[in-house]
Amino acid sequence: MSRKVSGFVNYKMDNEVYKNKRKVLDFVYELKNEGLKLPYVRVKIGDSKKCNVLGKAKLNKCGIWITQKAIDNGSNELRSVVYHELLHAIYGCNHVKGCPIMSAIQPDVVATKLKAIEIFKKYYSKYN
Repeated sequence: MSRKVSGFVNYKMDNEVYKNKRKVLDFVYELKNEGLKLPYVRVKIGDSKKCNVLGKAKLNKCGIWITQKAIDNGSNELRSVVYHELLHAIYGCNHVKGCPIMSAIQPDVVATKLKAIEIFKKYYSKYN
């Protein structure tokens, strides 16, 4: 999998970037702790050249890019972005209008942890 994606600037690894990468990986492990068998996913932290983008993924390529803006938004918002990008990266899911996780635009009110896990499990069951 490529370490770069168009329109995204990767941060060089340092203590702060590592700490933010851990925040993202914690959401991956949150799903694994629910019993979901997920593949290794490469995580990169950086900034998008488009100000409204919170994350990116390469469909079916097990790599996600998360922006500092998404990390700074808070845990439920970040969870939604991470789950969204995981579904793109692992299963190649397309956007689903009205879905709290897979909508192209993050809703004003994001899903709670339990609701987000429930929604992710529905997608997981569809593809496994």
